[in-house]
Amino acid sequence: MAKKKATFKNEYMIDMAKLDKQPINYTLNGILLPIEKINDTVVTEAPKLTKLFAERQTEHMIKQYPILFPMINRDARTIIEYITKDGQAVITLFPNAEVYIHDQNWQEHLSKDALADLMATYNKRKNAFESARGALHAVSQK
Repeated sequence: MAKKKATFKNEYMIDMAKLDKQPINYTLNGILLPIEKINDTVVTEAPKLTKLFAERQTEHMIKQYPILFPMINRDARTIIEYITKDGQAVITLFPNAEVYIHDQNWQEHLSKDALADLMATYNKRKNAFESARGALHAVSQK
């Protein structure tokens, strides 16, 4: 049986290999990242190859990727965007459990299923991040 796609979130798998080969593209509204997959669908259309993400959280994700990847594999390069019914982003969860809030009333826009998924995913990522804290601290000191 095929896994039902959640309608309350978009999962963006970042193409870290492309990111290593090209400079980070900063804009006034965030960082453009190359997207390999959206919701497990390979992206081949040129206009969707990049997406804007919050600068601070994205920089942390890129810096911490080498430490997090061995622990959480593909999740180390997966950004999850929780969305309203009409597709507007309300909160973005990064691999290191950092969040970017697009709407201060984000909880009002998410269903019980979405909130439960957000909390479960956040806790999973936070636990993985906490177990890597020593190695990540050493990286941040360089």
